[in-house]
Amino acid sequence: MADTSPQSPLSQFSLRRVMLPVSIGIAVSVYLVVVVSKIDASKLAQIPLSRHLLYGLLLAILMVSLRDLAYIYRIWQLTDRRLSFFKCLEIILLWEFGSAVTPASVGGITLALFILKKEKVSFGKGASIIMLCSYLDNLAFVTVFSLLFLLIGPRMFDLSATCSDLGHHNIFTAFRAMGEYVWIGFIVVAVIGGLLGFGIFVRPDWARGFFRQVSEIKWLHRWSLQIALLGEEIWMTSQEFKTQGWGFLFKIFIATTISWCARYALANVLIWTFSAIEWNQLEVFARQCVLRVIIMIPATPGGSGISELSFMALNCDYLPAGLASAVAIVWRLFNFYLYLGIGAIVLPRWVARVNRKNN
Repeated sequence: MADTSPQSPLSQFSLRRVMLPVSIGIAVSVYLVVVVSKIDASKLAQIPLSRHLLYGLLLAILMVSLRDLAYIYRIWQLTDRRLSFFKCLEIILLWEFGSAVTPASVGGITLALFILKKEKVSFGKGASIIMLCSYLDNLAFVTVFSLLFLLIGPRMFDLSATCSDLGHHNIFTAFRAMGEYVWIGFIVVAVIGGLLGFGIFVRPDWARGFFRQVSEIKWLHRWSLQIALLGEEIWMTSQEFKTQGWGFLFKIFIATTISWCARYALANVLIWTFSAIEWNQLEVFARQCVLRVIIMIPATPGGSGISELSFMALNCDYLPAGLASAVAIVWRLFNFYLYLGIGAIVLPRWVARVNRKNN
């Protein structure tokens, strides 16, 4: 029977916990619309119900679908192709749901491990899958970010342009100032990813021993178990996937990169849909990588509040005056509220299915 006790990962997804990020997101949306940038009804009225609008919304749906299909392919490969498409879809949707209602995706990871276990994937295999996914996500980010910098250079950090929708609100000024220094965050992610890759693929025994020694440091006693477990997970990941070959790793890396590019391109599509101005789409895409670094920082569930504010701060100069806040809300509907709604439907059905299977 699926464990729904207070200690179960499922207990993290009560109605109260789900309502917290929703409440924060709604409050920030109201702040954007009422206080910061009142949505210009005349501007909205000028958006015709045209083929351009229809194509834009269909492309947005395509980007969301492509993002999830790439992740479904990845989890299917990582589970040795044993799980059906439907089960892989459930895992990805619930993983995204968990990430949406807990800070820094911790709950998403916890729930994913729990789901994999209920789908008859061993704990060691499940932990290895999640560890490798984390590494691939970092690697995809570093690869895409590096290529963009090679193509357009420091312009991807240039946030000197101003837009009327922001006015003189200090919070948006702070986000744009932060955007000019995201290369520091890139370096941190690159270093962590490099060390993780070294531990998994080059010296797993060294990594396990290193984290075991670190866990014995007295002033780290509070986190000793988690530190030691990290070393064990790196070692298990190496043992689990070292026989798969580079071709296998290349396939799942490509799937990961496609998923992240689709995630970034959602903003491109929405800006193209609602802006009559022709922008350099590569520079718009690069701006979403800058945005991604900022969203890594917040401790709010699913980045609620910070995501909406930073999207508007970084992308308002691409959008007509009076529409930036509206597009920020639409962007959030596609990549956050959509998964909250789907997850709330899928989770109880998944629990009922595994209960029937285990009875």
